[in-house]
Amino acid sequence: MEPNASLKPRWQRPVYFALGCLSVAIGVVALVVPLIPGIVFLVLATACFSRSSPRMETWLTTHPRFGKLIANWNTSGAIPRSAKWLITISMIASFSLIFLETDSRLLQAVVAAIMLGVLVYVWRRPEQPASAS
Repeated sequence: MEPNASLKPRWQRPVYFALGCLSVAIGVVALVVPLIPGIVFLVLATACFSRSSPRMETWLTTHPRFGKLIANWNTSGAIPRSAKWLITISMIASFSLIFLETDSRLLQAVVAAIMLGVLVYVWRRPEQPASAS
């Protein structure tokens, strides 16, 4: 039985592959841009690759930087403490720029509320040491 034989129409493989590649690109950018959940896009990419390219799925899940994040998220929704601090510091830096560069108090309040909500979510997630597999 060939890999991915469960996909009846052959046109689905390239669509899933393209979505996987797009998700990886967004996920990588999102890991350095606050307010965008990077790990969600990497998990989505893994799901797309599992339906289109076992080689890419293996590459992503065994990647030295992303593999552990994906595995931790898939098993327990865990975020390493070091990642939580990186997210927090990035958001503080981003909000500082928004605060300094815009005069709109409404925009500042909306961004602050969203960032606070994201930080509460992030810090309530279970933790797993960054070195754990």
